[in-house]
This record gives sequence, C-alpha cells and structure tokens, in this order.
Amino acid sequence: MASQARRSIRAPPLAEQVPISPAPMTNDCEGMGHVPANSFPPGTLGGRTIVRFAHAIETGGGVELYLDDLDRTLLARNAVTIIRLYIGNSSPRFDQHKEAIGLGPLVRIPLPLPVGEVPQMTPDTELPGIPWRRPVRDWVLYNPSVWQRFKKRRLASWKIPKRAGEVVGAGRTIAELMLQHRVDLIMLHFFGSADADEIVREARISGMPFAVLNHFSNDRFLNLSLRKHAMLASGVAGVNCLGLPRFVRKGFCNLSDGIDTDFFRLSNASRPPGVPVLPLVLLPARVVRSKGHLDRVKAAAALRRDGIGFAIGFAGRADSLSFTDVLRRAIDQFGMADHVHFFGELSVGQLRCLYSTSSAVALPTSNHEGLPRANLEAQAMQVPIIAYATGGVPEGIRSGETGYLLKTGDIEGLSLRLRELLTDAGKGKEMGEAGRRWVEERFSLGALAQRHEQFYIRVIATRRADNPPFKS
Repeated sequence: MASQARRSIRAPPLAEQVPISPAPMTNDCEGMGHVPANSFPPGTLGGRTIVRFAHAIETGGGVELYLDDLDRTLLARNAVTIIRLYIGNSSPRFDQHKEAIGLGPLVRIPLPLPVGEVPQMTPDTELPGIPWRRPVRDWVLYNPSVWQRFKKRRLASWKIPKRAGEVVGAGRTIAELMLQHRVDLIMLHFFGSADADEIVREARISGMPFAVLNHFSNDRFLNLSLRKHAMLASGVAGVNCLGLPRFVRKGFCNLSDGIDTDFFRLSNASRPPGVPVLPLVLLPARVVRSKGHLDRVKAAAALRRDGIGFAIGFAGRADSLSFTDVLRRAIDQFGMADHVHFFGELSVGQLRCLYSTSSAVALPTSNHEGLPRANLEAQAMQVPIIAYATGGVPEGIRSGETGYLLKTGDIEGLSLRLRELLTDAGKGKEMGEAGRRWVEERFSLGALAQRHEQFYIRVIATRRADNPPFKS
C-alpha cells in the first residue's frame, strides 16, 4: 500500500478523465426540473395540508436538512399546513409538536421504533442472496412480457415484508390524520418499506393521492418494493435525473435540492478555533467506508512525500467504529497522523466556518448518492470540489469549472487534482467564484420550493392514488 502511494503522480490519459457536465434539470413534467426564480407565485398551496413520511430523525442528516429547509421556505410562501412523520425512539407514546413558521404550522409527529432497533435510513437496492441477482432481476423479473403478464398484476397486492429499523403504527397514524385533517397529499420521502406500505394501503383505501420522492441514487427504483410504490403513486420524483430506469422515465420529476445561499455565504463565516493554519482539504461526511476517507488518505500520501503542506479535515459522525480503526491505522502507516484532524459531528454553523477555511472539498464517495448537499454547500462558500462521478453527484458539479469529477476509485486523479488546487491559488479562487454563481442559479431554496409547489399541484389534481404516472 505504501509503495503504491509513493508512485509518481501523472495526469491520467484523456480517456480516463471524466469531463462530465451535469445533465439539465429537465423531465416530462412540463419542465418542472428547472424553475427560474419567481416563475411560480407564492400562495399556490394556500389552504392545503401536506403530510410527509420519512425515515429520518428529527434533525441532523442530509434528508433532515432537506426537509427543514424545504418546509421553512414553503411556509414562508404559503398558508399551508405541513405534518411531518419521522423516526422517534422506542417509546410507544409521543406527543406531536406544533410550531408556527411563516404563514402556517409545521406539525412534527415522531413514530416509535421497536425496542433495541436502529433506524433503517437507506432503502435496500439489491435482491438478497445470490451473486447473479442483477441479471436475473433485469432480464427475467423486469422482462417486459414477464412483467406485464405476472409481476405487475401481482405486485400491487404484494405485502412488503417488515425489516428491522422500521417504525410502528405508520398506517394507523395516517388513518387518524386523515380523520383529523383535510389532507390533500401524502409525500413519501422513504418508500419500499413495510411501514411505507401501510401508508400506501391507507391512501389507496381513501383515494388520497400520494407521491414518492427518492433522495438516493436512481438505481434504487430497480428494487421490487420501491417499484411497487412508484407504480401505484400519483407522482414520482427524485433529486437527480441520472441513471433512471426506463420504466420510470415517463412522468418523472427532478425536484433536485436546494440550500440556503444567504446562510452559506463566505462573508458570514469566521475562522473557527483549533483549525490548522495549513491549507485545509475537507471531507464533510459520515465516517463510513463508502464515503471515501481511505481514498482521500491514499491520495494525500504522495503530496506529503513531495513536501506540499496541507491538512486533512474529516467532519462527520463516526458511524462505523471498525472502519474508523482501519482508517486510523492507514493514517499511521502513511505517517500522516499530524496532518489529519477528526472534527466529529458539527452544527451547520460550525461546518460553514470550516468551509470558509478550506482550500478544497474532496468527496470521493463510492456510495450511490442522490445529490450530496455538502457539494452544494461548499460551492456556495466558494470552495472547489473534487468528487467521484457516482450516482447523482455529477448533477451538482460543473466539471472543470466549479470542480472536478473523476471515475470512482481514481486515486491518482484525486491526488493530481488536489495537487493542482493546493499549488494554484488562482485556479481555486476562479473555481470557487464559478461555484457560487452555479449554486445561486440552480440550487436556491426559492427555486427548490417552487419545484415542489408545482409538483404538488399536479399530483393533487389527479385526486386518486391508483393512477400511475408512467406505463411499464
């Protein structure tokens, strides 16, 4: 491993580079993928009640921040009631919390987990058990003739089995809410699970329209349980339009993501105490193997050998103690213990301050991401990005303009691009300014809210939950 890291770093051949430009945010929902500022007037959702279901805790993660920002912006624009169901602890009884925000209330209702279980935060993608499951799934289960004659008909009545980490009483809670409120739409921000299946059944019984929003990579639509809910929904959306399976393309809406560009502004941040004076390369993500921390350390080893001064910052909670041990051993092996800093889980304010002191953000994740918020936040803070082109990552970066996209696992390319940004301050500044303009144009909270408003109105207009937005 050490000998590999000491090889000379050269530019990869042209064929190995990934000069990817993000796909335009377009779809088949009348161009709702990219909504120009002020193109959809405030007040569109006035008087409506929206219920959200998510496998999310109250605050802290990517989906949680997405929902917090979205709901706050929607309530600033509309006299709407938003009811959010989220994962609580194992206590069987909860009281709902109602908060007045803007023009309407946000009602938070925690749902209990079974005692001793950990929340299931991402849906399963693969069929379990056998190494040849992908070709079986793609060419047999999803064969058009097989699908039309057998699977599609039976899938609607298939009861999804319960897995660990799912909440208790989701269907019962939805039924009670529909009696207590005049609900107009149910939004599933997590689907393909047994608890979401309970909500789908209640919605279909009552004729309530529901929509699904995939916050992860689009290959997850290939899972049979996710496909069931997408097939039955009155609207199907995601946070990027890359890698969509053929069956879901018609009617799919790219709602993308958005961040608070006023909050994430360089002039609002100050240098936090305890941050090294050397140029900082930040990796803001949970410490798990798939997020690329190990690749980041390997890529930095050659730079350190060549005398380039810098520090590495890891900002995020450690979700895998076994991998954290592996990572620390690799850091020691490369003699980089004095150059790597674990900042732990940070507030958004603390993270903003770290962005402001960073020369680059490197997120070499191999996880099938939806649209990582960290990349948008960093660009808003005028920090260039280096990332693997995995999942929906390319949709949030203009490769060569606001950062660099590389093939997954291209450690030499990662080291090369880091060298470039650490030794050419002018290049980093130019990319940072372009990134700020890019995020302001495409990923503001106002534009995010307008995309959701337009999508909700379309789905509500169907008024029936058994009208799929596509045909297989």
